[in-house]
Amino acid sequence: MANNGPKTDANQRRGGQPKGDRQRRRHPGGNAGRARSPEALVAEGLLQVVQQGRSLDQVLPELTGRAQAAHRSVVQAMSYEVLRHYEQLAWWRDQLLDRPLNPRAAEVGMLLLVGLERLTGSKREPSRVVNAAVHAARELNHNWATGLVNAVLRRAVRQVESGETPLPKAPPAVRARLPDWLFGMLAADWGEERAVEIGERLATHPPMTLRVSAVEESVPGYLERLAEQSVEASATRHAPHGVALGAPLDVERLPGFHQGLVSVQDEAAQLVVDLIDLAPGQRVLDACCAPGGKTLAMLDTEPAVAMTAVDIDVTRLARVQDNLERAGRFAELVCADLSAQSIEPPASFDRILADVPCSATGVIRRHPDIKRLRRPDDLDALVKRQREILERLWPLLRPGGRLVYATCSILKRENAKQVEAFLKAHPDAVAVPMDVDWGEPQSVGRQLFPEVDGHDGFYYAVLEKRSEAG
Repeated sequence: MANNGPKTDANQRRGGQPKGDRQRRRHPGGNAGRARSPEALVAEGLLQVVQQGRSLDQVLPELTGRAQAAHRSVVQAMSYEVLRHYEQLAWWRDQLLDRPLNPRAAEVGMLLLVGLERLTGSKREPSRVVNAAVHAARELNHNWATGLVNAVLRRAVRQVESGETPLPKAPPAVRARLPDWLFGMLAADWGEERAVEIGERLATHPPMTLRVSAVEESVPGYLERLAEQSVEASATRHAPHGVALGAPLDVERLPGFHQGLVSVQDEAAQLVVDLIDLAPGQRVLDACCAPGGKTLAMLDTEPAVAMTAVDIDVTRLARVQDNLERAGRFAELVCADLSAQSIEPPASFDRILADVPCSATGVIRRHPDIKRLRRPDDLDALVKRQREILERLWPLLRPGGRLVYATCSILKRENAKQVEAFLKAHPDAVAVPMDVDWGEPQSVGRQLFPEVDGHDGFYYAVLEKRSEAG
């Protein structure tokens, strides 16, 4: 591809950093103490996620703290969108470059991703997008790269305006916006065409879904409350107490939020309540409970159970306590590693929810940094940990009791195959048929896939322990 940009010296052509710019980087001068543009901040943050392995949850507070107040939401939204489409944007960027960027120019590479996302994902004038990216290069003290940024993004503008971007001809994993290893796993499980479709859904913006307290309010009643405040919302398709908002809303504006009337919870996560089949007086264990959404959902549905909620992280348990207190519910909270220790004598519980640690591949659109932070060998450790937790929990279940196994994964190794192996090793475990109208039936359990403007990816299986007489 011809280089239409301005002339550069040899160091620039190699993607390096000229000597003068290296000196300016040590002495930022006029840029010191000034709030940087959203484009510059997002490029910085992306570099921390991709190269340093930091999560967005760690990076964003630092970035937004350095942004102008009016730009904080923009920085957050741009960071999420670039990571949702990262693989496609990076592939397109590399097609636009005459030669690969020098590794030392990685921050410039991230800035180009920001510019490409803004060209395709925002309503901003293309010339303003290009100019903002060039300005951000200067803010980041990459003066040597201003010509490169200008040339590459203007080349992209011409492609977009002519409808001739190379993206339709990109490899399947790129079209799916997934790293090669994850796309390969999904293709092996569901087929290549389905894997591309799943990946495209995982790159969409997730909806904000609420769960209305079954004890305090009806869904029609709460929809009326929202309508009074001109908030567009509708009942969810599968979860009987779910409400989907037309657009995200600050929880401070939700009627009754601080009184426990509603909680923010994806529709797929709400489905656990009907599966676990609660009744007054039962002892219930919510294993791996944080942040407590399912704990609270179960208590809202049947307050007269004795609930024990366990998590390995004491900080995360504090969030569970906050959620319970907001709704006026109580559970015994226990900090323990359920893959390594038992918390009660055998046969202590009538119901157990095993919402085990997983790859979180079903919720990538909510946590797009997962694609950059996870590695293929992580799955082996997760599958092993899931099995260990199941082995520790099963003796705690009373004969005739029920255990619901759940993940927010869409990989068979963590889901149906995991449960199949457990059933083979435990003759006293029986898979309960699930008479529901959601998800797709598997060899055991049901798999939900992410839906555009709908629920996340999730898996459920229901097991019961044979009674001693049986």
